[in-house]
Parts: sequence; C-alpha cells; structure tokens
Amino acid sequence: MGITIHEIRWERALLHVEYTVEDAETLCLCSPDTSQEIKFEEEREGSLVHAVVNVATGPGRQPLAAGKWLFALRIPDAELADYETLVQNRPWLLSRTEGYVRKNLVPPTKRRDTKFIAAYMEREAKNIILSQPYDAHGISLDDAVIEDASRYDRIFPYTGIYAYAAYITPRTLPDDSVYLVLTTTYYQRNDHPEVRKGSIRFNEKQAFNAYFKAASAKARRNGHRILFYKQNGDAPTENMQAVVDRLRERGLDKDYEIKIHCHNVFKSRQSFSEWIEDLNLIAKTDYIFIDDYTPIFGFIDLDKDVVLTQLWHAGVGFKSVGFARFGIPGSPDPLNSCHRAYTYALVGNALLRDTYSEVFGIEKEALLATGMPRLDGFFNEERAAAIQEKLRSAYPWMREGRVIIFAPTFRGATQDLAYYPYAKFLDMERIHEMCVRTNSYFAFEMHGFIKELPEIPEQFQDRLIDLSHEDLNELYHVADVLVTDYSSCFYDYLLLEKPVVFYVPDKVEYGAVRGVQRSVDELAPGTVCDTFDEFMNVLETSSYEDVEPDPSCLDRALEKSGRACDRVIDTILLGQDIPGVRLEPTGN
Repeated sequence: MGITIHEIRWERALLHVEYTVEDAETLCLCSPDTSQEIKFEEEREGSLVHAVVNVATGPGRQPLAAGKWLFALRIPDAELADYETLVQNRPWLLSRTEGYVRKNLVPPTKRRDTKFIAAYMEREAKNIILSQPYDAHGISLDDAVIEDASRYDRIFPYTGIYAYAAYITPRTLPDDSVYLVLTTTYYQRNDHPEVRKGSIRFNEKQAFNAYFKAASAKARRNGHRILFYKQNGDAPTENMQAVVDRLRERGLDKDYEIKIHCHNVFKSRQSFSEWIEDLNLIAKTDYIFIDDYTPIFGFIDLDKDVVLTQLWHAGVGFKSVGFARFGIPGSPDPLNSCHRAYTYALVGNALLRDTYSEVFGIEKEALLATGMPRLDGFFNEERAAAIQEKLRSAYPWMREGRVIIFAPTFRGATQDLAYYPYAKFLDMERIHEMCVRTNSYFAFEMHGFIKELPEIPEQFQDRLIDLSHEDLNELYHVADVLVTDYSSCFYDYLLLEKPVVFYVPDKVEYGAVRGVQRSVDELAPGTVCDTFDEFMNVLETSSYEDVEPDPSCLDRALEKSGRACDRVIDTILLGQDIPGVRLEPTGN
C-alpha cells in the first residue's frame, strides 16, 4: 500500500507528477481547510503513473483556490466502507480531524476546551473523516523531489499588476514522515493596491454589467435569435460567414432571426452609446457565435440559457495562446476572461481537445469536434479552380514560376503591439537573388495584427510581392510551398498535401517571451530552419520536398468531411447528437 513520487515538473500552468503505486491508490490534491479534492488526469503504464493538473483551470473554470493543497492519496472505497477498521489502520486520521475541528469548526473560545473538543469529535469525527477521504501518509518521495524544493516555485503574472503564485514545500507529519504541500495564492503589486477597484475602467465594467443584467431581465428572448458578433474587425470571419451561408442554404433563416454585428474596439475607444447598443443586442439573443477574443464577455454575466460558442479560426499551431500563456506577460486574467464564458468552442477534430481545453481554460466536454466551418468548401474542385484562375489572372507571375507564400505569425504580447522584425530576420537582397536563380516568387502574407507591412525595395519588386491584403486560404491553392513559424496556418495547408517550411530564427527567445505550447523541433510537419542561411539553402535546393510529416501531425489536421457547418447547426441549434462531435463519456 502506498505511492512513491519520483518526479515533479511544470509545463506552463500544467503540474506534472510521475509516481509509482502498489495497489489501487490514486494521487490527488486535497485542501485541509475546505475538504475540497482536486483529481489529476492520469495515464498508467503498469505501476507507473503520469499525472497532470492544470492550476489555471480548476473547479468552476477558475484557478485552484488560494490556500494549501496536500499531495495525498485517495483512500480506496473498500477501506471507507468499514469506518472502525479504517481508523484502526490509519489512526493519524483522528488527530488530523481534531486539528481540522479546532481550526475550522468550533468557536475560537472553545478551541482549547479539551472536553468540548472531545465531545465534538465523538459526535462528528466519523462524518468528517468520511467526507475527507484522503491521506498524506503512505506517500514516499525520492530524494531528488525533496531537495531544493524552491525549483518548483512558479509565478504567473497577468494584466500587468497581478500574479498567481504556486509553490511546493515539504512538510513533516507527527511521525516525522515527509509530505508535500502545494500553496497557491494571489498577489497584487502593492504600490497602489486599491487601483483596480478604484479605476475608471473597473467601475465602467461593473456599471455595464449592472445595466446588462437589467436589460436581460426585461428582454423577451424567444429561443430563435442568433447573433454573429465580432469585436476585433469590421466584417465577419470566414467561419462566421460559412455558418451564416449554410443556415440560409438550409432555409433556417425562416425559423431563426439572424443578426451580424462586427466592429473593432481595439482601434479606438468605444463610445458609451456603442457599448449600450451592444449590450442591448446581446441581452435579446439566444445563440451567440464569436470568432477569436471578444472582451465584452469577460465582464458581463450571460443568463444560463444563452448559448455562447467560440468558432475560433485556428486548427493547431505552436505558439501559446489563451491560458496556455498563463503567467507570461499579456496572458488573460484568470478571473475575468471571456474564454471562461463559452458554452462551447469548436475544434478541428477530437485530437485537439487537450490543446484547446488548456487554451480556453474550459473542460473538454465543452469542446465540439465539428471541424472548422471555413474549410467546408476547401476541397471543392470547381471552387479551387475558380480561385486559381482569379489569382493567376490578377498576378500573371503565378503562372511563371514557383510560388512561395511567407505567412509568419506576429511578435508582441498583444494585438496592439504586434510586429514582425523584417530587418533582423530577412535579407531582401538574398531572397531576391535566390528567387532569380530558382525562378521563384516570394509573396508576403503578413498576420492581420501587424500594422507595418514589409517595405520592399523597388529593384526587388519583380520577385518579392506583398499580398497581405489577399485571403491566405485562397493563396494556398496557388502556393507551391508555405513558409511559416509558430502559426497555425499550416493546419489548413497540410490538407492540400503540400510542403511546409518553418523559419524560426528566434526559437529560444520566442519560447521564453511569448511561449510555445508544442515543440517546433519535435512536432513541425516539415523542414525547420533555425538560421537565415539554412532557410535560403532549403528554398534554393527545394530539400523540403524530401521531408515527410510525422503521422501524428497529419492526424491533427485531417479534416476533409466538408460538413462542419452542418455539425455546428445540428448540434448547437437543433440539439441533435451527431456521432463524434461531443466527447464520449468515459464511464468513470
């Protein structure tokens, strides 16, 4: 009987523990103050167990509550069934319970009253022990786990002045055995600790939420109003438009009132009347579809019967986004994030649930494996041919040589700070020389957040062209090779079974500053170039053609059904149970 912990390590906000177990015991985190229990997700190989818990996403889609969490084993149900034998075999449970009673359950004036405590224990000890079915005894630790425990300390800053801290310390039990405690707490920069609640922005959000609650109470929702809502652009995204078009094709616009409301709150401060207009519109809506970050849902409380669905555009890339960046500057506020408000979010396929559960900080059951709506027509041969003809007519050079599409993601913590270091990473002259020698054309397709587009010297403009204004998903159909870095754009491109090159000269810095959720070196489905010289050589020799993507990468991108919109509509609006869309129950 017992557990031996061999290794503890952090991966972003994921706490990993490897241990061996003799019988059926299970490791958990338990609060000695509240009796709350946090279960690890586990993978078992015989007696070896790999356990992981996300401290940023605990019960109720919140970080683990501030306080102490014991590394403990879950007492098997068979032992709990016989209380007398349980306390005989584990007598320390009684002393633990007495300490809990003194600290939490009796008035301060009675904590030193031995007779009162004894009587209380006589009445309540059994119920308390059975309601706290965990035990820190029976867990042994490798020396390496105990030594220098400070290496387990983690600070997760957010919103500039706040931080969530988690640190692990060894403690001793009355019998001198060692156990571990995970302590979690919140910190605020203390030069002006009252700033947040006293700030105009905070008070505005509180006032808007109060108004929204009143508007929701008066609204007469009828179950048939749909809103496609966007706060970071003036037009619906491809995913949004695809779902809207399919609703109309199926004639459902006769049964549902469909509204599209898009504007960009990041360009300038939104006026009071604009906020009120948005709040009134949302208050009357039954189904809301958004795509990407939508801040308003971070500070208004939707009624429980309103369905909010995130259609976010990405398949899966390498850069950390959402709560996968927890603790990195620019990461979302864990207590006031729109991501926590989603009823559902879409994923390309079931293999991406783990990734986006961490990104959005929501449970896997909320992730619907519908596929991406924008890809429904991706394999339509007539559509692809029409796109190719349109682009090649607009840009005749696309018929004359190899087309290289350069589509990196942005640098910078936020949308407002987005940039790409052209001068540092690219030598325009050398790129032009390579293009001339290989009869190639190098087309820039920069991320929409990047305001400063590439300045291409006139003498190079015959081979280097900025196509940032074009639709990247359309450019895929004329590209011979895609160049990217940590972006998810390769996800769509892989479906066409064309080669990808990953140019990552800032791999170390990007991982430290922005954060990566998956290793480029280990998982990139194509050639990885760490230097500009290597990048030029790969394009010069077309050596990327010899690199076959790992099957595990292809599995995450195989999305060829063409029925994502129908799955979204049938599952969310019509309440149908479409095979494979919802997470199958595990039976646990």
